[in-house]
Amino acid sequence: MKSLDAVVVGSGAMGSAALFHLARRGARVAGFDAYTPPHALGSSHGETRMIREAYYEDVRYVPLLRRAYELWHDLARNAATELIVETGGVFAGPPQGELIAGIEIAGREHGIAIERLAGEALVARAPWLRLPGDMVAVTEPRAGFLHPERCIEAHLRLAAAGGADVHSDEPVMHWRASDDGVVVETKNGRYAAARLILCAGAGMTAWLADAGVETTVTRQPIFWFTTGSNTASLDRVWAIQIDDERLLYGFPDVGGGLKATIHYGGEPTTWQTVNRAVGPDEARETQELLARYLPGVHGDLLRAVACIYTNTRDHHFAIDSHPSHANTLLVSACSGHGFKFASAIGEAAAQWATDGASKLDLSLFSLDRLRARP
Repeated sequence: MKSLDAVVVGSGAMGSAALFHLARRGARVAGFDAYTPPHALGSSHGETRMIREAYYEDVRYVPLLRRAYELWHDLARNAATELIVETGGVFAGPPQGELIAGIEIAGREHGIAIERLAGEALVARAPWLRLPGDMVAVTEPRAGFLHPERCIEAHLRLAAAGGADVHSDEPVMHWRASDDGVVVETKNGRYAAARLILCAGAGMTAWLADAGVETTVTRQPIFWFTTGSNTASLDRVWAIQIDDERLLYGFPDVGGGLKATIHYGGEPTTWQTVNRAVGPDEARETQELLARYLPGVHGDLLRAVACIYTNTRDHHFAIDSHPSHANTLLVSACSGHGFKFASAIGEAAAQWATDGASKLDLSLFSLDRLRARP
């Protein structure tokens, strides 16, 4: 049985980044995935994923984001491929709503150049946007997008080049931890290691439950549309808070059509039972909202895929040592907004495995806030 410094379960966004950073540190590490990443069966696909610096969800994410930006650009240089594009972003909604108020708070607290757009400035910066009188718009300079499949491929390729053992199509059946280390059993063999990093997305809800953390899994359809007469002017990422329940967001056309969808609100599901087929009727609400707020940017539905969100009850991440096993790190659930952080979280997981702790403050993601109270 091969003895390793660390085993990583899951080779998607977080797992591939952890493997890369562990290999970069010279660790003897193996990573396992039930499929061959990058793939479209989990939460790390879709051609583009948004990255934003003025994080409306909580200002405490901003230092982690800034490190993520640095690491994505570093990875792109090392991989010699485009991974991150800073287009700038336009965000709209009620002035006291969660989106706009949160962006402006993050901007003030972290010195981010947030600008309110109105009148001629709004027309010049976002000629594709039509807002009712009760909404405002702001712009953020560093917002943009990542190419998720390319990011995962780059992390895995460079991890393997650095000595990591990357095992695709080898699902983990069982794992156990003791004071002496961990043992991971896959369909092909058994592996011993000093540390275990679990980051298998929706595939680890039972492991999270064993740690006292309840999660929900939802199916989130994502849509691409043919381009319309105004698409050429849409050159940046964007989001609109429609109401307390709906956030419409999207991307400029990067060659495969206009991508847009609604954040959250998906139907409950499980990793095993999720319906991966998306029907054309499911795009109707997104199409109606696009026609209202971004007239002329989209045409017919081109294609659609299903994404899986694994959510905590407060929609913040769960990243912490297992309460019963100090040598096991849980990295999930990332609640539909985690991909942008993967480079920095992977580095933090590698620091935990080799140094005993992350250099960045991850206390926001402690399991204590989520564990069931007696």
